[in-house]
Amino acid sequence: MLFVRPPVAAAVLAGLVLTGCGRSDEPPAPPPRTATEPPATSTAPALPNDVAGLEARCDAALDGARALLVSLENRGGTPAVATFLEPYNELARQVVNGVYLGRLLGSVHPDAAVREAAGECQQRFEALDTDIELSVELFRGFAALDVSGEPSETRFFVEKRLRDFRLAGVDRDADTRDRIKILNEELVALGIEFDRNMTDDVRSISVESAAALEGLPADWIAARPPGEDGLIRITTDYPDYIPFMRYAQDDDLREALYREYNNRAYPANEEVLESLLAKRYELARLTGFDHWADRATADKMTGSASAARSFIDQGSAMARPRAEADQAALLARLRQEDPAATAVMPWQSSRLTHLIREERYAIDATSVRPYLEYGKVRDGIFRLVEGLWDLRIEAIDAAVWHEDVSAWRMYRGERLVGHFFLVMLPRAGKFKHAARFQSREGGRGRPLPAAALVTNLPGGGGNDGYLEQEQVRTFLHEFGHLVHWLTMSHQRWIENTTPEWDFIEAPSMMLQEWLYDTETLQGFATNDAGEAIPAATVERMRAARDFGQGLFVHRQMFLSALSLGLYDADPSTFGLRERLEDIHARYAIDILVDGTHMYTSFGHLDGYSAYYYTYMWSLAIALDMLGRFEATSLRDTDVARAYRDEVLAPGGSRPAGDSVAAFLGRPYDLAAFRHRLEGG
Repeated sequence: MLFVRPPVAAAVLAGLVLTGCGRSDEPPAPPPRTATEPPATSTAPALPNDVAGLEARCDAALDGARALLVSLENRGGTPAVATFLEPYNELARQVVNGVYLGRLLGSVHPDAAVREAAGECQQRFEALDTDIELSVELFRGFAALDVSGEPSETRFFVEKRLRDFRLAGVDRDADTRDRIKILNEELVALGIEFDRNMTDDVRSISVESAAALEGLPADWIAARPPGEDGLIRITTDYPDYIPFMRYAQDDDLREALYREYNNRAYPANEEVLESLLAKRYELARLTGFDHWADRATADKMTGSASAARSFIDQGSAMARPRAEADQAALLARLRQEDPAATAVMPWQSSRLTHLIREERYAIDATSVRPYLEYGKVRDGIFRLVEGLWDLRIEAIDAAVWHEDVSAWRMYRGERLVGHFFLVMLPRAGKFKHAARFQSREGGRGRPLPAAALVTNLPGGGGNDGYLEQEQVRTFLHEFGHLVHWLTMSHQRWIENTTPEWDFIEAPSMMLQEWLYDTETLQGFATNDAGEAIPAATVERMRAARDFGQGLFVHRQMFLSALSLGLYDADPSTFGLRERLEDIHARYAIDILVDGTHMYTSFGHLDGYSAYYYTYMWSLAIALDMLGRFEATSLRDTDVARAYRDEVLAPGGSRPAGDSVAAFLGRPYDLAAFRHRLEGG
């Protein structure tokens, strides 16, 4: 599909090494500013704020896009860049912008009616996208193009487009194409339902008094006064759940909240997920694949489900010794409180990890929080990326859909790069996780790109609030996505914007590593007295970070195996709980709790489907790239700008493996990943 389509596979797994495959073509230079780009005074995109405005905009955009599609299908003469590719590019831009509009407003708008209308708009644009994917006339036009004399970015784009037409099933018979169209439309509706069920199902436990909250930070407790019934409500939303599981001393309460958290969207999403699996399996079979996992990985860096599985198996094996050592340390710490304990339960892990880090490394997360006030963190992250990549960020007045939304723009020198919104505060009906949502596609000679950074952080709406280290890492991670998006969204061809999807997490994984850089952190981590976080504290944070890395990576490999394993077979041959238990037995070392159904709120089972391994694959590449910084300094601007120009800016205009190799001077490999797991 146009709006999620990653470029052609660029690397294969060989043995224990990720090997980038090179190309002889010279990489495209970062695009210069053209006279047709909007001037620096351009404003952020105005988004409709009510149902009538949204529907009118959706209708007009759809009418325009369909008219353009008809004209392309009925063209005459030999297709050429000017008369065929350029109009197609505009069609692709209009479609992805329509999908972006629906996804963003459907995820963050405070009015449920607007969210519903946004979902309907998204479905209509995705239906049009399916029509484009299955257009025999467009496929023939691309096949007839002679781009032998065109720049490498154009040849690469056409190569990908022809591949993706075939992946979509355009070369199948008419009846099959009709069935594919129906399946795609049904899958869009199911995905929206899956997400909505997760968003709407906010569960909670109640405690009788603040005395039951022993161990939690005082400011956290103060922000949660009793309700009219005298009870304190603790929800499954992140600002409640994460600190509670880490600090609350009451084991029974942590278990109760854990069970609620891992039953979100149950049972509603069980049936939805079963339908998603069945329809994706049918779609894969109709397009010539054995199962969905092979189809989903065909356009990724891995290139196949078997290569993805190989990576998961190898990563799991690499992480297991350290994970088992981490688990043994947790059990030993638990036995200090309960000598009869024989196993660590999942609701105990976060607290025990916190205690070990505190005791072993003299690092108390509650003492770090006073240095991590939201506003200072935000401004510090802005200054970090400004200094590294020669950028400038400034606040702007813009029409927004809620009072907790702020608007910003980003410059490189005097050139306006794009706009973004910060949507940081949790509220009812809002997307529950953290993500970057595109709101407008950019490109040479077109309106500038825009995106929204969505999180659920305390204080993110402009109010004072103190963050956990992990929340700062989340902010850095998602801002890495945003900088990547705004930097790479200046390609000539819209479909050259995004690199392979299993690379897409690498830039965000990179930026989160700056959390542990002393110079960076001391630039914004100051307490109420204006004192910077001590360098010794940052050093202990780095040391403490390394404890639990084995468990973290091993858990991620289990989730990757679950994601792949639900999609690499006929779903009619297994039940969800059965499959979960089987994969857990093979890939996990923790306890699977009876009566919980984590898969109904594992949102990536829809969005990423079979390729959740992306996170660990990207981490392996990110750590490899980080090594070039570590050879000098994380603040080395020459290295940072080489990274910007060779990795961020090219986007999907060339294989991601080529971009990484251009930055490193060699193909990427797993050495740094292995080193991190071994405690380096």
